[in-house]
Amino acid sequence: IVVLSNSFSGKGLAPRVAVKLKAGLADGAVELPKIDGGKFEIKKTAFSGKAFAITELTSPNKIIALNPNAFGVKENPTDAVIENFAADIKQSDLGTVIKDIVRATDKVSLPDAELVVSAGRGLKGPENWGMIEELAGLLGAATACSKPVSDADWRPHSEHVGQTGIAISPNLYIAIGISGAIQHLAGVSSSKVIVVINKDPEAPFFKVADYGIVGDAFEVVPKLIEALKAHKG
Repeated sequence: IVVLSNSFSGKGLAPRVAVKLKAGLADGAVELPKIDGGKFEIKKTAFSGKAFAITELTSPNKIIALNPNAFGVKENPTDAVIENFAADIKQSDLGTVIKDIVRATDKVSLPDAELVVSAGRGLKGPENWGMIEELAGLLGAATACSKPVSDADWRPHSEHVGQTGIAISPNLYIAIGISGAIQHLAGVSSSKVIVVINKDPEAPFFKVADYGIVGDAFEVVPKLIEALKAHKG
């Protein structure tokens, strides 16, 4: 059994490893496998995150790709012995040579983020995104957006979460000025806690929210920023 992360890189690595090992693959797993009577069953996301499926792996070799943040961090003290190992690998032994690494940003990676602050058309324009960036910075969170926002080029497409964008599973997802179209909900349904800020009390997003604030984002978000700054001293 090989366990990988269902992160951006893991989604590309897991199927290649499965082919090499002739193994069954369960990607997007949200729980550890249940082994009962010889059956090896695992719960995973399906239909772009809109549902869950129980998958049985019958092959001798098995690959499990766990969704990021599917499990909390637990202290597990051990008496393991640390052994130093120096691999004798020369650059000429590698089939790929990294010539340069270009970082577009020093922000938290969206697919692996534990906290995400996202916004939609309720912000009315790209010029108003400063408060979203500031709130995310205070929380140590990644920033995201809805599809209409990325389509309008207010934000880069790399921040688009949803059925046709990035599916995420943070511990906390804050949605600001997003109505909650089903395509968007499909990409964030695995979030542990969802907080919605919207001035429309009938916004669909409130139906799946753990906490909701009915109010204008331009009034609520600055107050949140002030409260966080006061808390941090």
